Amino acid sequence: MRRNASISISARCFVPAFLAGLLCSGIANTGVAHEGHEHSSETLVAKSSATDPNLPSTFQIGDVTYAWKHRADLGQQSDALAAAAKGGLHNNADQDPVTKEVVTVVSRHGLVALDADLKSWSLVENQDPKFAEGMNSHGTDCFLFDDESYWAFASTNTGEVVLSKRGEVVAVLTSPKGGEFENETINKYYADGGKFAPCDVVFAPEAESLIVVTGYAPGDYALTAKFVDGNWKWTGAAWGGKTSQGGPFATAHGVEVTTIDGDEVIEVASRAHGRVYGFDAKGEMQKLPGTTEEKFIQLPPRSNPCNLALFGNEMYLPLLNPLADSNGVAPVLIVADGKPVGRLVPADYDGLQYMHHMHGFCAVERDGKLFGIALSWRNGGENQKGKRNDGQIAIFEAVAAE
Repeated sequence: MRRNASISISARCFVPAFLAGLLCSGIANTGVAHEGHEHSSETLVAKSSATDPNLPSTFQIGDVTYAWKHRADLGQQSDALAAAAKGGLHNNADQDPVTKEVVTVVSRHGLVALDADLKSWSLVENQDPKFAEGMNSHGTDCFLFDDESYWAFASTNTGEVVLSKRGEVVAVLTSPKGGEFENETINKYYADGGKFAPCDVVFAPEAESLIVVTGYAPGDYALTAKFVDGNWKWTGAAWGGKTSQGGPFATAHGVEVTTIDGDEVIEVASRAHGRVYGFDAKGEMQKLPGTTEEKFIQLPPRSNPCNLALFGNEMYLPLLNPLADSNGVAPVLIVADGKPVGRLVPADYDGLQYMHHMHGFCAVERDGKLFGIALSWRNGGENQKGKRNDGQIAIFEAVAAE
């Protein structure tokens, strides 16, 4: 975990113990660094088992194949939460760096937290009424700032970024007015009344900045906000733009922060063309490990990432739509060194057959074991045509496959 005088990166930033066991047994680490820790230049051999139709939900590290086990005993929900999620879950979740709770906002239900033991979800006590009034957490980030824990939510439903301290709203960022950023094209877009639709948010501790991506709008940008004179404000770097306008993005949809070769890198998942880009905090494109001179990671055909999660040396990308070989339902794609190394297909599990469109994924470690909290999105149009799919939350454990 990296620290400076006032900031600490999220507690997700460590080598997971189940991987550390492999490293101690003589398997070398990868040159990629995610979530605030660095690795040596040696290479961890990662082989893909995702193409094996008998193992649709596995990933492999070294000589060990891991399978995802659905833990139906974890993540218990109230009837009200399950009903609200089923009808409109369009979310991601993240882990509080101090309490280890996993949090998200369910539209028309409220701010909910999964306890540190992953046993059950409950409404956060004494939360601001705003959380139950229609906002969602299309993107979520929990982070430490000035030694305090913040929960940030990018709400596509209400067009705002909401920052809170355990349910107490401390800031709401709405559309920029124009003039806040170093990029005059982006300033003009907002000065002319351009749509603001935040898809995801992450805190970059070295830059002391919130980075927000806005893919659901003609202005397909990455925007910066900072804590200035006691308030969170839009200011500083902004970059991007749609491919049709000469930019790199085709619906920037997920954003995370990592460290590569000692430098803080902002990673952006761009949905429509299935790519992951890296940038510094000023918007200069950075080469991601495993990429060519193009710098970005090109995901397999049909990949439409709705979010981006980092844990250990892997990226976890919940996909909106099925891949050619995922039996008509969408997976969570697992990528290392720019290449797919496995997947999780929630709809393949008993009782989860209606998790057709993956939207969120949060990877956490408990007692040396890796768990994944997967969130699916309900497609109302498909439901009207008789193809049922639900908004659901399910928890999986990574276990060594026999």
